[in-house]
Amino acid sequence: MMKGIDVSRHQGDINWQKVKDSGIEFAMLRAGYGKIASQEDSRFKANYSGCTAVGIPCGVYWYSYALTPDDAVKEAEACLAVIKGKKLDFPVYFDIEEMSQFALGPDKCTAIAEAFCRKIEGAGYWAGIYSYKYFLQSRLILEIRKRFAVWVAHTGVHSTNYGPQFGIWQYSHNGSVPGIDGRVDCDYCYIDYPRLIAEKRLNGSEIMPHTRVYTVKKGDSLWKIAKMYFGTGTRWREIMEFNGLRNETIFPGQKLRIP
Repeated sequence: MMKGIDVSRHQGDINWQKVKDSGIEFAMLRAGYGKIASQEDSRFKANYSGCTAVGIPCGVYWYSYALTPDDAVKEAEACLAVIKGKKLDFPVYFDIEEMSQFALGPDKCTAIAEAFCRKIEGAGYWAGIYSYKYFLQSRLILEIRKRFAVWVAHTGVHSTNYGPQFGIWQYSHNGSVPGIDGRVDCDYCYIDYPRLIAEKRLNGSEIMPHTRVYTVKKGDSLWKIAKMYFGTGTRWREIMEFNGLRNETIFPGQKLRIP
């Protein structure tokens, strides 16, 4: 079992090193919402860079407002545009929980979720569905819940009785984790998604193996490192942002990924 969190812009600026040091083993990041890529979560890039820089494996979720399968396909396309070029160790989840969707009934909700997941799966990602327990069991037919990964929200209980299968259980909306101001959702994962995704070469697994890593030495600066790799120090901000750093301060022994 792995202990994790899920975050969005609502958690603000996160100190991912403190999060890791507290024992968090994975993170689910909101990539965005709706039908256009410009609705990317405003903290997604920073959260992705921050958690991967300290070695926390992550996946993403896309918040849905879709009322038809066509809407869901457009949402999947927007999600794919936002996550393009990023390696993910956990599935890409379709977050379906709006009351307007609930009102559509099981057949339509199932068709919507399936349309999103098949589009994501067709692009080479492990697709899944997130919602609260009652929505999953009352608005998505059993076959679809067996077909794709499931991340179930079921809070206020010592253990969830959701069935038949799920990979992640969101057990709290009121967690407290060092490095995050305010409350945060907390999760347990019961499936070794990072290993399975790597074995199946899904989720951009081929993207990151050749990423360059530089170990900071005494006297280094981001300007100096940028000049070493790019031929000009003026690109130092690219390294800072790629590693989710708040400022240009670095220290000997620190490992930096080079974009």
